[in-house]
Amino acid sequence: MVRSVLRKRHLVAATMLGTLVMGDLAQAQTQSPAPVKAKSQSSGRQDRKPQVARHVSENDEAISVYADRTKAPGGGMMRVETAARSIQSVTESYISMQSPTSAPLDLVSNLPSVNVSSSDPSGIDGGAISSRGLNDNDIGFLMNGMPIANGSTASASSFIQNYIDSQNISVESMSPGSISVEDPLTSAAAGALSITTRTPSNKFGGTISGSYGSFNTSREFVRVDTGLLGNSGVKSYISLSHTRADAWRGSGVSDRKHLDFRAQKTIGAQSSIDFFLGYNHYTSYLNRYPTLVSFENDKHGRPVSTPLSYPAEFNPLSPSSYYALRGTDKDQFYASLPIKMALNHIFSLDVVPYYQRAMITLNSASRLTEGSTYSGTQAQAIDLNGDGRIRTSTRFDVATAAMSVNQQGGVVASLHWHLKDNAGQIGYWHEENTYSLRTPMVPLDQTTGAVPSTDKSAYYRGPSGSVYYATNYVGSYSLNAGFLEDTAYFLNHRMSLTGGIKVTSMTLTGTDYLPGGLGRSSQTLVSPTPRLSWSYNINSRNQVYINAEGDFRAPSPVGLITRYSTSTGKMTTSGANVKPQYSIKEELGYRYSGDFLVADISAFNFNVTNRLLTLNTYSNDVQVSQTMNAGGETIRGVDVMLSTRPLLKRFRPYVSFEYLHATMDNNLPTTTDDGGMDYLRTQGKRPIMTPKYMASVGLTYNEGPFFLNATLHYTGQQYSTFMNDQAMPSYFTNSIALGYHFPTVWIAKSPTFRLNFSNVTGQNKLGGIYAFSNNAKSTVGVNGHAIAADSAPTYSPMPPFSMMGTLSTSF
Repeated sequence: MVRSVLRKRHLVAATMLGTLVMGDLAQAQTQSPAPVKAKSQSSGRQDRKPQVARHVSENDEAISVYADRTKAPGGGMMRVETAARSIQSVTESYISMQSPTSAPLDLVSNLPSVNVSSSDPSGIDGGAISSRGLNDNDIGFLMNGMPIANGSTASASSFIQNYIDSQNISVESMSPGSISVEDPLTSAAAGALSITTRTPSNKFGGTISGSYGSFNTSREFVRVDTGLLGNSGVKSYISLSHTRADAWRGSGVSDRKHLDFRAQKTIGAQSSIDFFLGYNHYTSYLNRYPTLVSFENDKHGRPVSTPLSYPAEFNPLSPSSYYALRGTDKDQFYASLPIKMALNHIFSLDVVPYYQRAMITLNSASRLTEGSTYSGTQAQAIDLNGDGRIRTSTRFDVATAAMSVNQQGGVVASLHWHLKDNAGQIGYWHEENTYSLRTPMVPLDQTTGAVPSTDKSAYYRGPSGSVYYATNYVGSYSLNAGFLEDTAYFLNHRMSLTGGIKVTSMTLTGTDYLPGGLGRSSQTLVSPTPRLSWSYNINSRNQVYINAEGDFRAPSPVGLITRYSTSTGKMTTSGANVKPQYSIKEELGYRYSGDFLVADISAFNFNVTNRLLTLNTYSNDVQVSQTMNAGGETIRGVDVMLSTRPLLKRFRPYVSFEYLHATMDNNLPTTTDDGGMDYLRTQGKRPIMTPKYMASVGLTYNEGPFFLNATLHYTGQQYSTFMNDQAMPSYFTNSIALGYHFPTVWIAKSPTFRLNFSNVTGQNKLGGIYAFSNNAKSTVGVNGHAIAADSAPTYSPMPPFSMMGTLSTSF
């Protein structure tokens, strides 16, 4: 009854909000947005068609804006690119048709090079992404030139949705297997996902929208543009949004509050100062990730040993399974200040300082026994029930709060030169990153599972009065890199040759503050990453290119930390050093941009040594990550993208396809049943999370004010174990977006109503691999030793059918 009332209130609120003013779709943005830097379009290549490169100003008439929005190739699911490397983009034409709750990963899920799994239809919780056989820790993430979670403890794919509202994205691009030399990224063997936010409008105005949909999901969004402020050359916007949603499985409510602010000042024709600031706060509840057996049993109504979701009732014998003790709170603040200064007609200077801070509390619970409480390797006399005595027979439920703070700041400075037949840059990048994690414990109500207090005064303490921590460490790194790049142009700029190199030095430091811990350890790594590319414009419609580069990825400094059980003092996660990963990548591409057809084809070859893989595991009922080397890997394949400009002035189809052939180059070491060491027979097997085939089909249809976009995506079978003895079956995902632009009503310039549907066919399937393992079945090693089955892999179930309705307008 209460839920029904709340649902009605949210629907009424969304309807009232939407009818006030509707439609961010009529914002005057680009059909193919101009890139932030020349690298995003071409290494000196001239635009093949003037209309492709043209940026639609906010001052253009509405009829021009409408025409551009309906002419983007493939409905905005593809953009004409000219760089001498593979770049796959979606533009605002496509983004504006999708649900406003869409996460950035959702928006690129139909590109040929990416394998995206989403765990939440509301877009609040994160998903996962892999590209060309490499997982999300091998993908760099950029927003307006600022790196996100570069070299951090976890990939940004799990929380990139916290950095931006989809209504403020003008273009989102994936450069699979390559990055630009000045990009402030390591850990980018699989390339980079880059987000460019919309620029402030020249005129005062804004956008407002209200949404409501499945699982009691509601969202409110408002953005206000100041327009140009007098003759100052300054313009800005600020936006606020709020999203909440019931869990689609299990219990709990997710809530997200978000702010975006961007201000831009132009100085002359070629210089500017651009400031972006964002803040995000969200709360949500974790959920279980089932094994294949558990999922299939639950799907077919058979009993399961472990429920797929955390229960809504507290069980004193299993406190960590209570959903209310699995809450997550996160606050993020981030800012960047790109500065572009034209020094004269030849030289220009770019400086991009950035900073971000994230504070996360990941809650859980443990069941401990007095007299068997450890901090590190040393026993601690902890009075769990507060009766003044330590009794070895007393078992007590306690709450844990893993509190982390991640700070990352840096600056990229580069000097560019532009001559008639030559261009280049030289620059320097410095970055500092610190990640601290403390896990104190507090008393827990043994009957209800409630936490009476999370104040520091409630923390358990040892006899000396010091706080009893399950984990207490700091991982950090200091990075310095220099880079140089030069491009020569030939044949009246029809051909270009670019060479460059980046040399990166990283010092990793891990400090463990627990008693009996290893204390401080450090590691310094230095790596050169050269690059070479060639591009030739056969004519105004056809282009071929070759690109080759190296990539270096250092392990996370947190990997230097060893973790211990609070009940035995034994090691749970090894902090043994792992080797850095290095990749050599080559790419051959062809592009065609005609009056009717747009095509982009790229063939690639990767060779990876000492591949780093991160295993999701648990230490003291708290999720942790363990990084390991998985030998070498060879990856080859082809990406294909095809789209058209409007057919019969209404239809814009899109097709993408990837063929991927990848093999592991080594047998992996493992522990045998008798405690010795042997090797799993993994050489020649397919790597984990690497589907052999992926394909997408999309269609955009416009009929006057009516619009429709429909997509269908196929992901082939992918293995979840190194031994290829368990696999996640192939699956389809699908979505439909449809809407209608109403005539202007008073100040509402573009009243719009749209409906977004996902998983339209209501499939009940697995949608992603959450945690891999060595082998799902017992086997015999290379040297003849018996090797028991490893822990079973776990998976992310695909979210069910969901719908979102949105009323919006610009004003």
